[in-house]
Amino acid sequence: MGSKKQYKSKRRPRVADNPELQEYDYHLPVMLKECLDALMVLGNHGVYIDGTLGGGGHTSHILARLENDGTLISYDADPDAIAHCKEKFHEILEQTPSKLSLRQSNFVSMIEDAIPNDSISGVLLDLGVSSRQLDKGQRGISYRFNTKLDMRFGPNGQTAEELLQTVEEGQLHHILRGFGEEPFARIIARRIIERRRAAPLQSTYDLRLIIEECVPPHLASKSLARVFQALRIAVNGELDVLEATIRGIIPKLKKGGRIVIMSYHSLEDRIVKHVFKELASKQDDAIPTIHILTNKPIEASEEEIARNPRARTAKLRIAEKC
Repeated sequence: MGSKKQYKSKRRPRVADNPELQEYDYHLPVMLKECLDALMVLGNHGVYIDGTLGGGGHTSHILARLENDGTLISYDADPDAIAHCKEKFHEILEQTPSKLSLRQSNFVSMIEDAIPNDSISGVLLDLGVSSRQLDKGQRGISYRFNTKLDMRFGPNGQTAEELLQTVEEGQLHHILRGFGEEPFARIIARRIIERRRAAPLQSTYDLRLIIEECVPPHLASKSLARVFQALRIAVNGELDVLEATIRGIIPKLKKGGRIVIMSYHSLEDRIVKHVFKELASKQDDAIPTIHILTNKPIEASEEEIARNPRARTAKLRIAEKC
């Protein structure tokens, strides 16, 4: 029997390499000024939402602009992120508790929370996976670390391991092709089904070995990224949640309030673009509910990309309630 393949991670920019990234630990906010300037046009006294709390990067800067009679509600499904930010913002939470509310849930829950219609001044969604989850191997989201195949953003729901043990081949092919745009989706799906008959896939490296067996070596890194992305999207229902949130939050915005969304891959950006376009449409006697402020998405500058390579794929779209 041959020895089990050993991996050494390829060198790439990490949190420890960049003092600015170290400050945020979870995720260095991308296009921070552009996001805040777009978000807070109705002033510093209203109700704002940060739908993707993470390490509190955007939340901290919104709070810096917000007056004490304003309110920020920040969401994250990850209990570690909530615990981190409770410590980070403990003074505000103790001294002016009405200014900040931290809620451990997916941002889609904002549409069901007891937030009245026409009451929110702005909503920010930064859809990037946190640097902490990518660089510290948490939850099996990164293929560079040998950990359990979890991939959930929070503690609830089906894990990637459970999904791969029960999914049918055709559905798995659909996930890999549809959510990852993976050209080798069919052969990878077939090999996963064959392999699990002998033993369940339990770790990220179990999955990694299969992918590397199915694709040419020079294409392996891209296929690994696409397959892991596809499974993460499927496990967390990310695309359905995104569309439901956009549609559901618009009624809760004040007139002139903004929804600001930053995506990092084409599937997310496509959903934001299409839903914005539909809600702004005048066709079929529909009454537009939003006005699109970005006909083309805003992208990070070359200077920002040099500081933070993960900004390279970011696309920022903004809409305002009519």
